[in-house]
Amino acid sequence: MDGMNTYVKPSTGLNPFEDSTFSHSSRAMAPGNYRYPEPKSPLRRQVHAPSRILKNGLSPTTRQIGRDRSTPQVSGNAFGAFLTCNYDILKQSTLDLSLRYRTDKEVIDVDDELRDVEMISDDTSMEGEFVENVAMEVDEEEEKENGLSSEVFNLKNGRLMVDDGSQANSSLVLKRPVNDVSSFEAYRKIIDSAENRISKLKDKGFGGFVIQRCRALLRSLISFFKQDEEPVEDVQREAFLPVSREEEIAVKRSFSANNNVNILVTHEDSNIDITGKILSCLEPGEWLNDEVINLYLVLLKEREAREPKKFLKCHFFNTFFFTKLVNTGTGYNYSAVRRWTSVKRLGYRLIDCDKIFIPIHMNIHWTLAVINIKDQKFQYLDSFKGREPQILDALARYFVDEVRDKSELDIDLSRWSQEFVQDLPMQKNGFDCGMFMLKYIDFYSRGLDLCFTQEQMPYFRVRTAKEILQLKAE
Repeated sequence: MDGMNTYVKPSTGLNPFEDSTFSHSSRAMAPGNYRYPEPKSPLRRQVHAPSRILKNGLSPTTRQIGRDRSTPQVSGNAFGAFLTCNYDILKQSTLDLSLRYRTDKEVIDVDDELRDVEMISDDTSMEGEFVENVAMEVDEEEEKENGLSSEVFNLKNGRLMVDDGSQANSSLVLKRPVNDVSSFEAYRKIIDSAENRISKLKDKGFGGFVIQRCRALLRSLISFFKQDEEPVEDVQREAFLPVSREEEIAVKRSFSANNNVNILVTHEDSNIDITGKILSCLEPGEWLNDEVINLYLVLLKEREAREPKKFLKCHFFNTFFFTKLVNTGTGYNYSAVRRWTSVKRLGYRLIDCDKIFIPIHMNIHWTLAVINIKDQKFQYLDSFKGREPQILDALARYFVDEVRDKSELDIDLSRWSQEFVQDLPMQKNGFDCGMFMLKYIDFYSRGLDLCFTQEQMPYFRVRTAKEILQLKAE
């Protein structure tokens, strides 16, 4: 038309901006007379871009494509042609660069099975490339509030997605896969992510709970190792504490004939007097008597009361108990010893103990019987490795009667066993049986194995005399 601009339609090439020309007449245009070309949609192209997420996690376009994957959705965005032509370049740059969208964009959360779904957007101001394999949806409000960058794991495809951006106010970050998770940078970012999550838990009050649980676990582990290693070494060392020169001299002085009738010490609770003659049974080559054995057992019980955590809870019968329980004339007689173990007298019941020690005197030989409640055994220890099953039978019968009488329980001993201990130190003479018996009791009450020998008996004799003179077992 004369006097007007003539509009020439664009060619049918891929780029809508190519070959666009305008011809002008030689005459000037009348003012106000303009004619714009009729709007015409360019070619529809596929554009990979963010799309708003609905409550169900997918956009309307995604659901439509999920139902009919054969009909791709396209966008009216002219920039789509450029993205289509440069797909490979854009994809590689997405993997290598950390571009960001504007803060008004939202996170796209797409399952792996919908990885190839095309998104539609009418926004012509795209500032980044499409997102592939987004791992988790970032909470936008929390991200803005805390100012933290997000490092997430893609739990579905097993790859680590790292956000290496620096802006804290961006709600959408391109996450690129890190193939070398052993690299220092990836490791550092994982540590930073863990610290960020821990800080969030602390803000919610969960950190204190975790710390308390960790401290409790640490204390239990420390107590376990201390109980399993250090105390055993300390207790074993205490079982062989050396006797000083002054203490040895005091023991030898008490053995002198001048002290035969003199009372050296008196234990008031047990009403036992120790004279020089009585104590002299601890000299080398002598047989131990009832007074020394019974007083030493009383001192062992007092030692346990002083340090209950270091020693097992035990009961120590004296040397007269078994002869009262089993008399050669009348046989087994529980009523003869029934009142020996009243709760009023002891302050505890025998069933609450770990071990019960019963000295056995067989004419001229000392042995030991143990009711091992902790391990459910009846044990017999003889430094000559003798066996006396009738003694253990009588003690089993006594234990049933005792528990029924004091605790009103019928204990089942069908799973208990009898043990004649064979792996134990043996005496090599005819006079140390009493000393061996006391050391069996001493070491078992400490929770130790019987780790001594015949060669240490002279030392144990001096130490036992010293402890009796001090009225304190160590």
